[in-house]
Amino acid sequence: MIYFKSGRPGITRIFSILLVIAVLAVSSCKKEYVKYPYNEIEQFTIQDATGVSLKATILGNDIIVYYPPFQAVPDFITPQITVSDQAVVQPASGTKVAFKNSTTFKVKAQDGSVKTYTLKPMPNNPQPVFDVDPAIRVWSYVNLSGEYLVPDTSRTQLSLIDKNNKEIKISGASFTTFTATHLVANLPLSVDTGNYKIKLVTNGQAVIKGPFHIDIPYLILAIPENIKTVKRGQDLLITSADGSSKYYKNILDSKASVYNSADGKNYSFDITITDTGIRAHIPADFPLLNIQSINIFDKSGNSYGSVDRWGDGVQVTE
Repeated sequence: MIYFKSGRPGITRIFSILLVIAVLAVSSCKKEYVKYPYNEIEQFTIQDATGVSLKATILGNDIIVYYPPFQAVPDFITPQITVSDQAVVQPASGTKVAFKNSTTFKVKAQDGSVKTYTLKPMPNNPQPVFDVDPAIRVWSYVNLSGEYLVPDTSRTQLSLIDKNNKEIKISGASFTTFTATHLVANLPLSVDTGNYKIKLVTNGQAVIKGPFHIDIPYLILAIPENIKTVKRGQDLLITSADGSSKYYKNILDSKASVYNSADGKNYSFDITITDTGIRAHIPADFPLLNIQSINIFDKSGNSYGSVDRWGDGVQVTE
């Protein structure tokens, strides 16, 4: 305590009190400030494929980014991030990060407390809608009609799912028609008959339909052009260049016939169905006619079509 030696006693006491107050005030100014406890992401923005700024929605610990429709969703983004005063974020604002659900950001407040945020990409694309033409055959194609398909083979994939849940991809190179409303794709040659589901993925959205039955291929047969004659008692070879005949072994009858316009009669003969075609055995007493059309039948005796060689035909000889 400091006392003033001059002056009256009352005045001395007043100066003493004021001096004490001043000393206490100076002492209180030396205390530390409380550190900021704030660790919030206040703003999170990225740019879309056209350069437009997209502002994320911060909901709890989620950073929700709605990406525009009909744009390719990027694998990586470079966000601009604003956080609470005196806080820091890792990865830092302007750092390139993966645009996926596993990406996280940690905001550390001045007082050391940390809050973790998780990125939630939300591609704002309408779900594709499509119908499938059920008339599907082996070695042919699948035909889809619908809406919201993205006509880009890097963003749209098509596949079959068999009865064992095995996925069979259909190459984008096999797409013969591809628009936002129509997709036609040739089936892989390895696909056999059976029931399959059809899976379409476009812009990351998957739709599965079915099952659909893939039927046997159309039967394609021809008499080779180099065969001009066939002798009685020998075989006439009818080829199936695509191998479709192997699917018809249990469908076609073992008899075929030829119509003879000279006498108006049908003459039958035995046939053998193989993986590569049909072998027609010409009987020893068969008329010496010119074969221009061979009629084939199913096992019920109904006509299943004909194999034609109009024009020069195939002449039966001795």
